[in-house]
Amino acid sequence: MALRRDQITQVVEGRWFSNTMLVVILVNAAILGWATYGGSALPYLLVAEHVVVGLFVIEMGLKLYAWRGGFFRDGWNWFDFFVVAISLVPAIGPFAVLRILRVLRILRVITAVPQMRHIITALFRSVPGMGTVIGLLLVVIYTAAIIANQLFGRDVPQFFGDLGTSLYTMFLLMTLENWPDVSDAVLENHPMGWTFFVLYIVLTTFIMLNLVIGVIVTSLEQEVSEVRWAEDQEVEEVQHEAVMARLAELGQQVERLERMVRERDAAPVARGSGVPEAVAAAEGVGEGSGDTVRLPPGSLD
Repeated sequence: MALRRDQITQVVEGRWFSNTMLVVILVNAAILGWATYGGSALPYLLVAEHVVVGLFVIEMGLKLYAWRGGFFRDGWNWFDFFVVAISLVPAIGPFAVLRILRVLRILRVITAVPQMRHIITALFRSVPGMGTVIGLLLVVIYTAAIIANQLFGRDVPQFFGDLGTSLYTMFLLMTLENWPDVSDAVLENHPMGWTFFVLYIVLTTFIMLNLVIGVIVTSLEQEVSEVRWAEDQEVEEVQHEAVMARLAELGQQVERLERMVRERDAAPVARGSGVPEAVAAAEGVGEGSGDTVRLPPGSLD
């Protein structure tokens, strides 16, 4: 059974499996788009949609069986599980509104393409810094709306008559949408009013919004750098293991050489130490018996 799970894990984590599911997601997107035209092909499209949902369920079942609890450690897997679960809810009665959420299945292409996941992750990571810049931008817009109401509200009430109207006009000016119409209406009664619009557009459109883009780009660079750092760490780990294995092998070879050298040096010493030991043994016997032991001439040669 463990082997079977290992085989399924290899299938699920295989490149061809990911590519196949990406094709299924794109086919699902085409089906949802084609279904908006209606016509005689609609029943066949509904059948094809059920087949696609069935493939998604099989994919989810295989991943749950292969990864078990580890499946829910990844936030993207939670998103995929939610999208597939929504697809299984019957779109009748009070749940009919959930049929609209089937369009979320198209967003699964984000989880199927790693580069898209990196971009979305970078966007989420940029939320704290981006929130600060957006908060500053809202303060600038709110302040400019009040100033514009004070300066131009009486003469141009259709654009700056109250705070709500002035805020909406300031937002349009920031997007550069029809801003000449607003400025022309103001310049009829306030010839120097163009200075206000120029300063506001430069501050909001060309500075504040670029700060938001800069925060997002910085977060994206950090995300890419972390991915590359992780890949470099894996490569360095493999290289480190190879180097350590080679060093261990060289250490064993050096130990064998040292042992062989010690054995070679010890052999002559053992052969040369035989005569003194014999002499000492003979002297010991003579001392113990009280007699003088005479060795034959030439016995020590």
